[in-house]
Amino acid sequence: MKQQLGTMLTAAVLLYAPLAWSQTSDTSSSQTSSSNSSPGLFTNSGPTGWTDSPQNGSSDSGQSDSGQSGSGDQSQSGASGPQDTFSHPEQLPALNLFSDVVSRTGISLTTSVGTLAQHVTGEGPNTWEALSSFNGGLTMAQIRPMLTWSLGYIGGVNLTSGISNYNYTNLNQAAYANIKWNFAKRWQMRIKDNYFYSDDPFQPFFTYLGQPTPNNPNPVVYYPQAVIEQNQATADLTYQLGPHDVLNFEGVEGFQRYLRSTVSSLWNSVTYSGSAFYQHEFSQRLAAGGGYQFAALDFGHGSSRAGVQTFQGFITYVFSSRLQVSGWIGPQQTSTKDIVPVFCYQFGCFYAIQHQQTWSVAQGGTVRWKATTRDLFGLDFSHGVSNGGGILGAATIYQATLTYSRPVSRLWSFGMGLYYVDSNSISSFRNPEFLKSITGTLGFSRKLFDSDAWSLNAYYAFIHQSENYTGLPDVISTSGLGFTIRYSWDHGFGR
Repeated sequence: MKQQLGTMLTAAVLLYAPLAWSQTSDTSSSQTSSSNSSPGLFTNSGPTGWTDSPQNGSSDSGQSDSGQSGSGDQSQSGASGPQDTFSHPEQLPALNLFSDVVSRTGISLTTSVGTLAQHVTGEGPNTWEALSSFNGGLTMAQIRPMLTWSLGYIGGVNLTSGISNYNYTNLNQAAYANIKWNFAKRWQMRIKDNYFYSDDPFQPFFTYLGQPTPNNPNPVVYYPQAVIEQNQATADLTYQLGPHDVLNFEGVEGFQRYLRSTVSSLWNSVTYSGSAFYQHEFSQRLAAGGGYQFAALDFGHGSSRAGVQTFQGFITYVFSSRLQVSGWIGPQQTSTKDIVPVFCYQFGCFYAIQHQQTWSVAQGGTVRWKATTRDLFGLDFSHGVSNGGGILGAATIYQATLTYSRPVSRLWSFGMGLYYVDSNSISSFRNPEFLKSITGTLGFSRKLFDSDAWSLNAYYAFIHQSENYTGLPDVISTSGLGFTIRYSWDHGFGR
């Protein structure tokens, strides 16, 4: 468990640092993002230097048929035997056929090296550990007037060294794909897929995937002690009814698997969800709407199942160029089915099937406040029933995130973040199991060599966690000091 929380700290901080300390002039978000919801505190997605905004460049180039008209028939009628292709260039497509595709395509290469000295308490004697991380990533993207896509991969090796002369290495990797297609005047489709794998059995950490929204009110995942494989695919369809009205439909499928786990009580899980929402923009300051969301959760291949229906209303108001507030609320119905062992003996077990149905109120909100031209605050919070991972099953989750960022100078910037989560299982034979944690990070980042390609992050981070589930201590804490150096090379083809 010492290594477990150590690697948790490293993974969370290294993934958070480039986001929390990036600066932006956007008054509605503390993170740099091209979507409506800003990136969250911790994320597994690989870094990319490409956005979804259209590029200024060459437009679609038309090809004339005059240079090729009739050439195909003439060459075939008068040719005998093998022909040298390069002696007949008029039979080939013009090279500028590919100029438009090339000019709109780019590649981004990233690499980072980091180290962390941490102190772990809560299980046995206190101990110090050194954690080193080496990562590299590749991203390709193409931006066209009607279609945008990007593909990315990031992989790395972590090395953990303890003062008791133990050392071990592990591999983690992630890949993602993102497609946005405006296939009609008022229609837009977005498809996203994120894959994550780690062969480190001591890597549990919280992942805050994004701010709470009506479509995703509980964006939190917990990775317990296991080798982990996870994938989430999302299809989003948006229809613009008019200048101020929008319909949105979304479907999500995901799985989470624990391979070669040392904890017998872990559950593999599969999640399906769908939603439909309507939004109306009353003015440039006020927008509101509502909708419906359904989620089907399956744990342990039918050992525990839950269906969660939520009816939501939401509102967004821009008080000024420096303050924006949004919130959502609605009734939530949760139906669970659990196969519970009554008693077991040498020949097997007797099971009972238990059904439960409850009603509750789910809510959440966001605040973005630019106190001055330099000081930017962000607050996200939510409460509702969602996926508690393989250790809790369906759970009631309370969570809140607070972020602050400020540029200190042209090269230096400061950032901090606090994340709190309180998860309580509602599955019949896991109740009253729970997991509570508070995580904090603060530090400085600096551009190296007066270039955007090179950056240095120096930070302090801590985790304080209490839990009540099989095989882990009640309370454990860790804190450490570390730094990361990152290099990103971005290049557009055809330039």
